[in-house]
Amino acid sequence: MILPHLKSSTREQHERAEAHLNLMDPALDRQRYGDVLRDMRSLYGALEPRVGAGLGRAGRAALDWPARLKVPLLDRDMRDLNVTPAADLDAGAVEAFLRDEAHAWGAAYVLEGATLGGQLIRRHVAARLGLEGAGTAFHGGYGPLTGPRWRAFGEALEARVARDPDRAAFTERATDAARRTFGLFVPPAAPAVRQAPPVTRSLT
Repeated sequence: MILPHLKSSTREQHERAEAHLNLMDPALDRQRYGDVLRDMRSLYGALEPRVGAGLGRAGRAALDWPARLKVPLLDRDMRDLNVTPAADLDAGAVEAFLRDEAHAWGAAYVLEGATLGGQLIRRHVAARLGLEGAGTAFHGGYGPLTGPRWRAFGEALEARVARDPDRAAFTERATDAARRTFGLFVPPAAPAVRQAPPVTRSLT
């Protein structure tokens, strides 16, 4: 089973990314939230096209990939909150490790896990910042379909690994890409996490 392996093998990177974003902060304000949305738009703008291309036609069809894109949701939130966009992340930072289909599945694991965990963040952000619907589309993910789509993702990934002639190598490449994808959520100069933060499920 690749999902438990991905979760355990990326725990350190996950915790560091979650601690850096710190969206469950009781003192979160609109400026900080807008900055996070801007950063996420820059990151997802670079990641999503390349992950989709790497998944290939069969992978995109298995996931209904267009329905999973978050850039439109980020654009909506930024318009709602009057947040000025920034340029997409340098494509080289993504292309450096998204080199084949296994890498694309590993990166997709992080993006889909973030969608699953975003439900808790959406509730916190809405209450803390007084947002009633507007500005929370990204963290709202797929709404009531979030759980079913996460399960569908897991099933599609497990099926893809099962078809691979070298399952161990596929898993290794997917895991490496997942770790690197988590790393994109944290600037290189960000401090290391000294202890695990409280579990908020904001990322996988």
